Amino acid sequence: MLYSYFVEKSIRQSFDHVNKHRWDEAVKALVPHVHHRVSGAHALGGERHDKEAVRRWFERLGRVLPNLHLTVNHIWVKGWPWRTTVFAQWDGTATLLNGDASYVNRGLHVFTLRWGRVYA
Repeated sequence: MLYSYFVEKSIRQSFDHVNKHRWDEAVKALVPHVHHRVSGAHALGGERHDKEAVRRWFERLGRVLPNLHLTVNHIWVKGWPWRTTVFAQWDGTATLLNGDASYVNRGLHVFTLRWGRVYA
């Protein structure tokens, strides 16, 4: 479906913006009162409820993992333009601030879109 192609392309571009620390571009598709959640009790865990808070979270991500590189392996798009769910499976690698190059993380982002805008 053509719609799925454009959604996948947009999601991949968002990950590219994160890899290149282009935070303003990374949050462009978010609605003003987006719900952003990262599981876990760590420096990046918690919830944010607006676009500016998510932007600050990306800035923190850039400070905590300044050379993080995310590789998107698979994207699945389900639903229609008025209610779309996107799953993006990725691998992340980085050298930690202490010089340890063994950081590897595998994750799955779940996005809820409405008319091309990220709600959650």
